[in-house]
Amino acid sequence: MKVAVVGAGNAGCAQSVKLIQNGHHVNLIKTSHSLHDDNFEFIVKTGEISCLDTTDGNKEFSVKPNMITRDIEAGLEGAEVVMILTQSLQHRDLAKRIGPLLKEGQIVFLIPGNMGSTQFAKYSEGKHIVYVEGESTPYDARITSPGKVEILFRNVRNAVAFLHKEDERFLPVITSLFGAHKYLRSNIVESTMHNPNMVVHTVGSIMSASRIEYSKGEFWMYREAFSPSVWNIVERLDDEKKQVITAYGGEHAIDYLDACKWRNEEDLSVDSLQVFRNYAATGGPKGPSDLNTRYIYEDVPMELCMLEKLAAKKRIATPIASALITIASSLKACDYRSVGYSIDEIEKYIS
Repeated sequence: MKVAVVGAGNAGCAQSVKLIQNGHHVNLIKTSHSLHDDNFEFIVKTGEISCLDTTDGNKEFSVKPNMITRDIEAGLEGAEVVMILTQSLQHRDLAKRIGPLLKEGQIVFLIPGNMGSTQFAKYSEGKHIVYVEGESTPYDARITSPGKVEILFRNVRNAVAFLHKEDERFLPVITSLFGAHKYLRSNIVESTMHNPNMVVHTVGSIMSASRIEYSKGEFWMYREAFSPSVWNIVERLDDEKKQVITAYGGEHAIDYLDACKWRNEEDLSVDSLQVFRNYAATGGPKGPSDLNTRYIYEDVPMELCMLEKLAAKKRIATPIASALITIASSLKACDYRSVGYSIDEIEKYIS
């Protein structure tokens, strides 16, 4: 298929590489100048992305996207699937720019979704666009130098949620992109709540704030942050998350650890905690190096605050989520509750 990948950072470059490997034609679109400009300009100059794939025997190779551009309209032209791989903080602004350009019948796949499909739907009213949200990218990766991406980890299973129930018939199309997206969540609320970053990124970084600032880049969050006491916080946050999933009709209210195993481990008989420890030892990335990290400035407003708002609508108490939001807002002198979506913006799409 012809796939337009919107976002040319770590995720966009890595997923583009794998899409091309899988036989798809990729238009890579960069929409801002905020991050990775040197990488993008290098790719434009060479016409290719170089890759070291640690999930496939440390193979080194290069692929050539069909188009590499900042021209959004040109990049979207003829695309059967539009993948949004930017930070979810950008979804509202991107929806205003991209929504009016979308064509009847296109599939828009947002990873992470974080309810962003509601914003795109607002700006494409009157056209049948298929909106689908994912929880995490199929491949974790880092740009290691201009033009080169290193793929670090592969999720063996992935679940998605469609904004409109009747569009679930398009699941085979989504599956054909990477092979792992074979599973459905009940709705986009359930999908958002199962974004793993909501739990580990927020708790791990907020509870390790002084360690992050002191270590100056030598902090390994998955290995260091989750002591037994901190894990108590994870478990209580999990309880709040599961209550929200159930209250909105979700059928898969499972713990973070079980969801982690389900995504990452072929053998589901393995102990869930051991899967997490294995990931921490072998696949968990280094960082963050300071508190100016998307683990806070994206994952708190777009995920924790959404948990709090959804819970409040159903009269569910969220003392852990609310405390984490307040502490994060104080750490960064930012009112994160005012950054994400309001319930009014998404209400017509949730029950």
